[in-house]
Amino acid sequence: MADLCVRLVPLFNILSQENQIEIEDLVRKKTYQKGELVVDPSSDDNLIIVAYGGAKLYNLDENGHENITQILHTGDYAGEDWLFGKKNSNTYVEATENSKICLLNRKDFLNLLEDQSMLSIKLLEQSMAKMQSMQKQIDLLSLPKIEDRLSEYLQEYAVKVGKKTFNLPLKMKDLALYLGTTPETLSRKFALLEKQGVLTRKLRKIILN
Repeated sequence: MADLCVRLVPLFNILSQENQIEIEDLVRKKTYQKGELVVDPSSDDNLIIVAYGGAKLYNLDENGHENITQILHTGDYAGEDWLFGKKNSNTYVEATENSKICLLNRKDFLNLLEDQSMLSIKLLEQSMAKMQSMQKQIDLLSLPKIEDRLSEYLQEYAVKVGKKTFNLPLKMKDLALYLGTTPETLSRKFALLEKQGVLTRKLRKIILN
């Protein structure tokens, strides 16, 4: 059971081990290299589960620039809107590191919901939790100082991983986009926080003091 993708997703925690194995049989597993696209607007409708690694969701503005809307880590998932028929017109999912991704097809998932009514309720609860996560990003962007956005992001990520020493899950370019700034400004703010004693940085390794 330890290797089942579905065990990484809180959505399926209410199910019995037998039912989780049944779902796992519907899942397709694929390894993606860093920078490889997992989903684009032409893809099939799938629930995306990060078995290990990481990915970013983004859309493109009229100038072709990325607007990151969600960051996925091991155990995170995305794509429930597509499972329920929402058209993906401008969303891309890209691996941010070498990753193993599990895909659950929309048709198979809807058949599953017919058999597992409690799963629909659990899905609604998890969707609300993800909305709260998106609201956190909005709250971050509302902070006027970039260093405050960066500090808050790092503190929240430390809580998520359960330790104050960790590697940045994103490249500087992607983190800058997520925080609404530029890589150059972000580098200066890292230096500022280090000077203030908030953190110690060694390349991508961060130690919060």
